Amino acid sequence: MTRLRYAVVLAIPVLVGAAVAPSSPTDLPAIGETARIRTHLAVVERELRAKDVSSLTVAQRAARARNLDVLHEYWMRGIFPRNTDFPGERVPYFIDRYGTRCAMAYLIEQSGHGDFVARVAATHNNARIWELQDNPALVAWLDQNGMTLAEAARVQPSYDGHCVACAIPSRPSASTGYKTTTAFSIGLNATTLALNTASIGVSRQLAGLLGILTGAVGVAVGVPNFDEGGQRHTFGLLNSGVGTASGLLGIYRLVKVPRAQSNAYVAPWVDPRGTPGLSVHFSF
Repeated sequence: MTRLRYAVVLAIPVLVGAAVAPSSPTDLPAIGETARIRTHLAVVERELRAKDVSSLTVAQRAARARNLDVLHEYWMRGIFPRNTDFPGERVPYFIDRYGTRCAMAYLIEQSGHGDFVARVAATHNNARIWELQDNPALVAWLDQNGMTLAEAARVQPSYDGHCVACAIPSRPSASTGYKTTTAFSIGLNATTLALNTASIGVSRQLAGLLGILTGAVGVAVGVPNFDEGGQRHTFGLLNSGVGTASGLLGIYRLVKVPRAQSNAYVAPWVDPRGTPGLSVHFSF
C-alpha cells in the first residue's frame, strides 16, 4: 500500500526578541516642547490665582476658581496639541489634527461650551485669542467666568513646528499584560501542536480536542488586535496564526485516522525580511 505523506511547516518568530525589541529613540524635541508648555501653564495658573478678584461677583469668582482647577488638571496631564502645519513657526491651535484641545479650548469645552470650541476650530483654528476679541460668544464666556481677554491670551499657548516627526504619535506598544497573555497562548498552542505531531501517550481524540480549544483561544486573543499598531498588531497576528495552525491540526486529528507514524522536528527559520525564528516541521 502506498504510504500517503503530508508535510506541514509552521514558522514561529522568536517571542523573546519581539517582546524586548527596543522602541524608537526618545523624541527629545517633543519632550522639551511638552516641558515648555507645562511650565508656561503652571506659571500662568500661579499668576491667575494670585490676582485680586475682589471686584468680581460671587458667581464669577466661583467659575474662575473652577476653571483654574481644570487648568491645573490639564497641564498636569501633559497632553498638548502638536504643530504639524507650520514648520519653524510657533503657532496656536484650538484643536490639532489628533483632536487635542489647547488650554483655552479645553477650559471652554469643559464649562459646557463645546459648540463654541468646534466653531472656532472650524473657522479660526490658529487664531490668537486677541484676534477673537470681537466674538460675542468669547466675550460672554470671559465675563461669566471672571477672566479678562489678557488672561485668556496668557492661558493660550503657541506650539513649535520644529519637528514634523514630533507630531506623529508613536505606535502603541503591547502592554506587559498582553505580552504575558501572548506567551501563555503560544505556550498552550505549542504544547498541543507537539501532542498532535508526536506519539507521547495521549489519545488522538484528546490531542485533537485540545488543539481545537487552544487554537480558538489563540485566535480570540489575537483577532481584536489586528487594527492596532506596533507590537499589539504583531502579537495579534502571531496569536491568530499559531492558534489557527493548532486548531486546524486538531480538527484533522479528530476526523482523520493516521495511516503512518508521525514525526516532528524543530529547525531555525528566517523570513524573507531576515527576521529569525523557529520552524516546526511535522509529517503524518
